[in-house]
Amino acid sequence: MKSKIILFTALLPLLMVHCQKQDKRETMELKEYKYKNDKRIVYGLDVAIPGPYEAYINDVLVEQNNDPGMHNTLINVNQAVLKSGTYDFRIKVYPTVGEEKGIEPGTLSFLKVGLARYEKIPVGEGAMPDTYKYLQSFPITKIDKPIPFYEVTGKFTVELPYELEGWSKGQDLSKMDQKKLQEKVVAYYQKLWNVLNEGEGSKWEEITDQRRQETLVFHYYPKDELMASVQEEKNEISERKGRMAPLEDYMMKLYGNGKLVTLERISHTKEMNKKEIDAKGRSPLIRNGKIKGVSFYPVKLYLPEGSNDFVVIRK
Repeated sequence: MKSKIILFTALLPLLMVHCQKQDKRETMELKEYKYKNDKRIVYGLDVAIPGPYEAYINDVLVEQNNDPGMHNTLINVNQAVLKSGTYDFRIKVYPTVGEEKGIEPGTLSFLKVGLARYEKIPVGEGAMPDTYKYLQSFPITKIDKPIPFYEVTGKFTVELPYELEGWSKGQDLSKMDQKKLQEKVVAYYQKLWNVLNEGEGSKWEEITDQRRQETLVFHYYPKDELMASVQEEKNEISERKGRMAPLEDYMMKLYGNGKLVTLERISHTKEMNKKEIDAKGRSPLIRNGKIKGVSFYPVKLYLPEGSNDFVVIRK
């Protein structure tokens, strides 16, 4: 009997390691994806925008910035397209500081929008040397008087080494009773709020699994890099429970030609939790920092054909 106890004690660390490895595989498994080639092609809208803006690609809101300053950035295209093809974009620009009557004609001289592409470096962010190419510019129509907002629209074509399902097989939510749909969406958000507030990091990982699997593909993440990011987020959620702000001040928005739905904050804010933050258009899933500031948890949902359960597919 004594020898059996000694043997079990000796094997216990090995059993624990095995269980930990098995649990890690179950909770953090990332599926292999076979690309069409070895080029990690990234497309983006290369923009200079003089004021607050919203950017839509393939009828998906991909970026919003309420800062009234000048923005020189590359708006990622890959996140909103599922395969090679031709897509629409729309950038909506709002008045900046001092433009109480609307966007002035002279402001548009600073507005630039173009399409660019590059090959992503294997690890981290950035372009491989000599791969960044500016493909085309989109015209900016002149105005002769102040206007409340200005839109740049256009089409572009991309060639990608992958094809994703995304929300392509989702139900058309625009055909549903919108009041009932909002009730269903709010109930799901309340479920997400509870998961975050209770610090259930593993549950959050499970709920966002499909989003993570597709992010791995379109962002060309090395598995270990993404797994490290997922583990960090899990730990943060688990360690910072009980800090969620009330789920409030939101409205429902449909994107993706009616196949995506999300909740967005309605009102502008000057500060949140002792830090200057404008929450308009952001996710109402908000966690307060320990001392100041907040973290947002954006989610876009779709309803698969033949299902009554939402799936988180993008941020």
